[in-house]
Amino acid sequence: MLKILKNIVLQDRLTRIRNKNIENRDFKDGMLEMGRYIAYEFQSTMNIEEVTVETPMSSAKGIQIRETDDVVVIAILRAALPMADGVMSVFKQASFGVLGVWRESVPPYQAELGYIKIPEIENKTVLIVDPMLATGNTMTTTIQAILQRGSPQRIVLLNIIATEEGVEKVLEKHSQVEIYTCSIENKLQNGYIVPGLGDAGNIAFGKPVD
Repeated sequence: MLKILKNIVLQDRLTRIRNKNIENRDFKDGMLEMGRYIAYEFQSTMNIEEVTVETPMSSAKGIQIRETDDVVVIAILRAALPMADGVMSVFKQASFGVLGVWRESVPPYQAELGYIKIPEIENKTVLIVDPMLATGNTMTTTIQAILQRGSPQRIVLLNIIATEEGVEKVLEKHSQVEIYTCSIENKLQNGYIVPGLGDAGNIAFGKPVD
């Protein structure tokens, strides 16, 4: 399942963080904000139940979102960290995990798991956070590593930008996955999405020394 989020607030923030002259602190703030709004969009798909609460004056009927205690947020290091902070600000009771996936810089851009530290995922709703879904190799490697450790109730990808190629590759291998993104962009250059965002990890945290 693919859902493209057309929320005008998300589209405004996406326009801001694309600017090549953006300061790293503003980029991180923008990623955090987008993570929060994308999480709100996803939260609207969760089951609800009717409840009654006592107000200072009387009682009132309302709703309560179920399953929020059974959410696991997993960030792909390191670009996803600011975005994941935004997601965690919505799912405050969520457990949290991280993965490090190394991707080759030349075609076919194969990906290899380098590090994983995640909590219990059995029957949980797993939200995988990564700003970009480009070739799909990093994400399929991530999903395979997660499924080796349990059977989640839902696996949901929260991305800012994706490509048709990446979406198709993920859904071909893992048809049960749900993908939420703000934009589909189909040009890849040296493994990066164009116009995209550039290297989100480097913009947010600085270019690492090899």
